[in-house]
Amino acid sequence: MTADGNVPLPEALVEEGTLFFLPLPQLLALLNLPAADALPDGASGGAGYWPAHAQWQRLLADGLFAHPAAQDYWQQRLEEEHRLAGQILPQQDALERLRCLTLSPLAGELGCPPAGERLRRHLQEASESDALLESELLLETRLADVFAAALRLAAWRVVDLSLQHWELLSGDGEQDEVLLERFLPAFDAEGGQWSNPVEDYLAHLAGMVGCGCPEQPSDCSGLARVWAGERADAQAREHLLGAWRQGRRRADARTVAGLMNAVLRRLLGGGEREAPGDLALGRQLLCESFRFAESCAYLQRILARLGMADGAIAEIFAVYRSEYRRARAALGRPLAEDGGA
Repeated sequence: MTADGNVPLPEALVEEGTLFFLPLPQLLALLNLPAADALPDGASGGAGYWPAHAQWQRLLADGLFAHPAAQDYWQQRLEEEHRLAGQILPQQDALERLRCLTLSPLAGELGCPPAGERLRRHLQEASESDALLESELLLETRLADVFAAALRLAAWRVVDLSLQHWELLSGDGEQDEVLLERFLPAFDAEGGQWSNPVEDYLAHLAGMVGCGCPEQPSDCSGLARVWAGERADAQAREHLLGAWRQGRRRADARTVAGLMNAVLRRLLGGGEREAPGDLALGRQLLCESFRFAESCAYLQRILARLGMADGAIAEIFAVYRSEYRRARAALGRPLAEDGGA
């Protein structure tokens, strides 16, 4: 973070793509404070325009959430962020700006608590602002907070979507599961390796259509043949699946929808036993689940490439479960472990 409140971003972060449903540039804009004249009620008292805040307002207004309580919760967080920026901007000293940010309730509620605690301890001892503002600790903390906020938002999105189809969820016996948690990256300390959410999800799809290979979860050949159908491009499909699995390519929405259509056709035996609305729902749920897994894998690779420690990365993904539980309770469907029926 520079003295004007901006965080210099490594080139590794400026990359096309999305995290789940959220445009990456829009997410990264949260790293920086608005300009001094951007807040209507802030330090300048001018008309002001804060682009990042306006984009998030538009995201909510465009129907990000179906449940009114979810909409209200995140609208309140936006208003709190606006007020917090108004408190930070008048501070002339960069260290005081940081203290104001890290001590705010919003930082603990939306950020990554362990990372924030490390920075707060450092701030208690810091006297040289330049050294801290240029430190890896600060950049790591801000990145952890922003991506933790993305995971929290994703948890609310998953809960909101699942509650729209509660009968389907309870009919499958999944009403007390933390949905999609199994596709979060997990670090194996003994083996020193991260799990691969994309590989896990592709293996899940292959198992659904009866072409999985438990001994070789990285084998995409069976799923590629299902995707190719009667066409003779199974090898090309297998190559593409491998590129997704290895992180060499990111999956675009149209291609993912094509894969999920093939999976649904196989599940239905090529027939039309379900109504078009049911097919569209099935495709949506499969596509959203894959995007979640692929986004998490992408995020883990980026943070590792930036040199963040495995333990610090794991702390970011750990917020998903607690936020999922919070969202379920706030939307009136607490998990059984939290007193739900």
